[in-house]
Amino acid sequence: MSSRSTQIFVLAIIGVQLLIALLTYPFLPDRVPTHWNAAGQVNGYGAKWVDTFLFPVLTLGIYILIRALLSISPRIGSESGGRRANVEVVDRILISVFLVMLMIQLTILAVLFHLPVDISFVICLLLSVMLLAMGNYLGKLRRNFWAGIRTPWTLVSDTVWERTHRFAGWLFVGTGVVGIVLSFIPSIRIWGVVGLLLLDVVLAVVYSYVIYQRLEESGRNPVSPPFDGGA
Repeated sequence: MSSRSTQIFVLAIIGVQLLIALLTYPFLPDRVPTHWNAAGQVNGYGAKWVDTFLFPVLTLGIYILIRALLSISPRIGSESGGRRANVEVVDRILISVFLVMLMIQLTILAVLFHLPVDISFVICLLLSVMLLAMGNYLGKLRRNFWAGIRTPWTLVSDTVWERTHRFAGWLFVGTGVVGIVLSFIPSIRIWGVVGLLLLDVVLAVVYSYVIYQRLEESGRNPVSPPFDGGA
């Protein structure tokens, strides 16, 4: 998908979010539920714009922020040649995230209009599907300063970066699959997925260190430009 196509797709998502907000806003009370606990019970209330117009604003803000970070990020090593590849990967991840945000907006509004929706089930399921999608793209990210598993060992080495992100990609896919199953178990669904995600991050960080140390012990210099001192 080209950058232009992504922009059109994102604007279309924002347009749908805005249209949904405009159509539903007049029919909501001034104060509505805005926060739910892990069991799906309401534990916070706020103004009705939070459940309607906040979603298109967040989507637009996140997209602008990520694109700005991409444009100002300094280039390192092979990332200078793979910047376009990074843009394509990030665009796909962003579209996955924004589609999930759209579905969450619809789910919350369905609850506000008293439709029989289990909000914790839907959010857990959507989060799991998003992790599944992100896992498929994570291994395609090139070394950079702002997106991915950024540790002292991945940032200085193309090899460590690539291996770590392939490993993390498999972890995310696995968590997504398990999360889909956990979505049907109310007692552990939310904390199960969150716990697995945190474990994925810890394992990826440890894995990057282990790979770096193995490369050093094997006599291979794991450090890539520009951190190799021109060697």
